[in-house]
Amino acid sequence: MKKFKGKSALIIGAGTGIGAQTARLLASQGASVAVGDLAADAAQAVVDEILSVGGKAIALSLDVSQESDVSAAVTETVETFGRLDILHNNAAITSRDVLDQDTDVLNMDVDLWDRTMAVNLRGPMLAAKHALPQMIAQGSGSIINTASGKGIQGDLDRTAYGTSKGGLITLTRYLATQYGKSGIRANALIVGLVVSEALRAAFPADRLAFFESHHLTPQLGTPMDVAQAVAFLASDEASFITGHALAVDGGFTAHSPVFAGISAA
Repeated sequence: MKKFKGKSALIIGAGTGIGAQTARLLASQGASVAVGDLAADAAQAVVDEILSVGGKAIALSLDVSQESDVSAAVTETVETFGRLDILHNNAAITSRDVLDQDTDVLNMDVDLWDRTMAVNLRGPMLAAKHALPQMIAQGSGSIINTASGKGIQGDLDRTAYGTSKGGLITLTRYLATQYGKSGIRANALIVGLVVSEALRAAFPADRLAFFESHHLTPQLGTPMDVAQAVAFLASDEASFITGHALAVDGGFTAHSPVFAGISAA
């Protein structure tokens, strides 16, 4: 079913994982898709895949923390497809070497903190800032931000990452409040552990089993699970949903911390 026929989407952070799967799914449902990513080769590979099955897509290389890059990406999307209906902010710093240095506040590297905020929080703000004029002119638009369970929980590490994702949830509600009467909807996804093939290969089996024990579903999540949530929030079926933070995490954030221990007893 081509529910997005005649609509266009800009997905930032779409070279791999959730963003790439979302680009493929929206394109398969009729959307013209701009695939934005810092890695130009990765973005082009996703575009080539979409084009090979008859979809419409372009590749955009950008650093989401740089306003000039973001503005240019939005402009090229609109110039190519004539409109902008869906903005999916999915870019974030997720490299293991950076996350391993994202420690507690006492030991926080300030440069790492600033870079995390620039990509994970300033980037989505910039994308919304430059997408909004086109969406307002159309009288409609859907902005979907990829947040995280780290943004609603405390933890012993990844302080900058979690704080940026908490801020992103708040930004989402501000966007929904400020531009709802102009026809713009804004929602966030509270994403849990998503198991790509690369992550499964990198994670020891016992660690994956530990995370699985804390889920309320029989299985861990996949990029397609999140992509389907993006597609729903972007669709007319979700026309009365805005300012919402939707947990797509297999129930990981929904239960008491003692759940796993009790259920295993």
